[in-house]
Amino acid sequence: MVKTVRNIRKLNNAKIIVISSDVEVKYSFENDLNDYFKEIVLVNNAEDAFLKITNQSFDMAIIDTNIEDISFSELCSEFSKLAPTLPKIIVSNEGTNEAIVTAVNSSAYTFLSKPLRLEDIRLSIIMCLNQTKRGDKIEFQDGIYFDEYRDNFFKSNGDVIDFTRLEKGLLKLLIDKKDEIIDYDTIKDVVWKGKEMSIYTMRNIVNKIRQKTYYDIIKNHSNKGYTIDNHKHK
Repeated sequence: MVKTVRNIRKLNNAKIIVISSDVEVKYSFENDLNDYFKEIVLVNNAEDAFLKITNQSFDMAIIDTNIEDISFSELCSEFSKLAPTLPKIIVSNEGTNEAIVTAVNSSAYTFLSKPLRLEDIRLSIIMCLNQTKRGDKIEFQDGIYFDEYRDNFFKSNGDVIDFTRLEKGLLKLLIDKKDEIIDYDTIKDVVWKGKEMSIYTMRNIVNKIRQKTYYDIIKNHSNKGYTIDNHKHK
């Protein structure tokens, strides 16, 4: 089936970190590319880069082989430890074998030569966001998130959380109705498809979800129903 435009990951919801000591690269993102993205964070040294990716969430990283106070290989090695699943595009003014091997070993999506062309970088980011399937995410505590594009829940390290059909169905219903208390009859109709379900069975499902994530991901409203923990779209 042909992917519809609605399902193509665009740039206006993407948060990008650009790691480069090259003034021209920074200028390109600040002036030529800034309007395409939700947010661009520019850093010119490794210390700031590691701090940002530790404390913030990004959809992608643009990494220049030209970075202050650290070799490209060391940067990629530490970056992979801190953000192992974050998609990466490498940019460089020289495509040495060593740099290419480092990029490949770091699972970079592509390697672009400088000077950067606006259309090249824009299309590379669109393709990377789609092929790595890093799309819209709904984030919860402890780094847990639901990726709507992949229709799965993930731990902070990128591992899929192994929910059953009923567990996943309940979570998705609560996400869809995040501003409402969902009563037991609605849960029975939507998740159990109208089949027999006792309140004890539902409580057991809720407890299993909590065990696989954290207790407050589902909140109980006595004699009314359930709501999902506060979360945010990324």
